[in-house]
Amino acid sequence: MNHKSKYIDEIYHFKGEWDAPSFCGLKVIQKPSQTIFIVSELYESNPGSSVTSRVTYLALELMEKYFVSHDNMIIIEHNPDRKSNLEFYKETFDIVQFQWDGKGFVNPSWERITAEEVDRMILID
Repeated sequence: MNHKSKYIDEIYHFKGEWDAPSFCGLKVIQKPSQTIFIVSELYESNPGSSVTSRVTYLALELMEKYFVSHDNMIIIEHNPDRKSNLEFYKETFDIVQFQWDGKGFVNPSWERITAEEVDRMILID
């Protein structure tokens, strides 16, 4: 498994659908006023569920693990370049917006951003 990316610091294991062992790339940037989590799809290397299908679960788990308030965190979903001529397989980044229902995250929506925007966001102040 070779995951060379400046957006992955570790392989993060989580429970997928039906408790299937799953994992993703994870980069955590803790800033004074917020914590940014970049969760990366690992495609064929991941035996379980995708980040997209478990994003509300992952957001809650990361919030609790890193002791972050739900309103002081940002989740960025990263899909690495799959080395194809097809546009569908190019590298993408999306900020995932959620609603907080008092116990967890619901109604995720994705907003596409550029790699340059991610780079600016993760600069430590």
